[in-house]
Amino acid sequence: MKPFFSLLVFAVVFPFTALLTSCAIEHAVKPLEPTTFLTSTGIDTKERISRLPFEHSWRDPELDISKYKNIVVRPVTVKYLHTETWERSKSAKLQDQKAFEKRARELAEYFTKRLNVAFNDPICLFYKIRDTSKPDTLILEVALTDAHFPNPSVKLLNIPVCSFEARVLDAATGKLLVTTADRRGPDLHLQGENTHITDNEEICSIWARQPMEASNKEIFANVRRKLITVE
Repeated sequence: MKPFFSLLVFAVVFPFTALLTSCAIEHAVKPLEPTTFLTSTGIDTKERISRLPFEHSWRDPELDISKYKNIVVRPVTVKYLHTETWERSKSAKLQDQKAFEKRARELAEYFTKRLNVAFNDPICLFYKIRDTSKPDTLILEVALTDAHFPNPSVKLLNIPVCSFEARVLDAATGKLLVTTADRRGPDLHLQGENTHITDNEEICSIWARQPMEASNKEIFANVRRKLITVE
């Protein structure tokens, strides 16, 4: 990296890092208590698989993933969304809880589309189908549990945040096979002199690929995410 560019990266990254310690960022990095979407499974939600980038990840130790050929991706639900903190997203566009919930539903719909794209990728181990009655089929269920939509007028001090919980079931038996949960703030992308901070939709897009990658251990021995990317 050239000296001038190194200084440029430092000049951009250091203020951003400093922001991570502020009250504005605390909402992004502080884990949420799991919702009943996960706690109802009885799984220890503090468990974590080291090769995965999620705050929580659990896999049935007896799971043989190679026996499954298909996967059904359910629409992302907002049934478990924390709406009591909607005022953190209050802005000229989101003036009340009803507007917040509408925006959250739109985000969940976008998230669903990105999951479908990810699981249609040729490197995915499974055929994405709709029929849960087919043998050797998994069901992926995802809940958007928290969202903070930034106020455009506040810039960096008001950042996007998303929280998700997911579970994977055997379609034939209903047996729980995998659970994950994560809370994401924005990523920072540096490209030349341009700085780009991911928005809520981009956070969902990044997360949507990772469950698919996690299932393909042969190609993705470790699934990681970078808070800061320099190009």
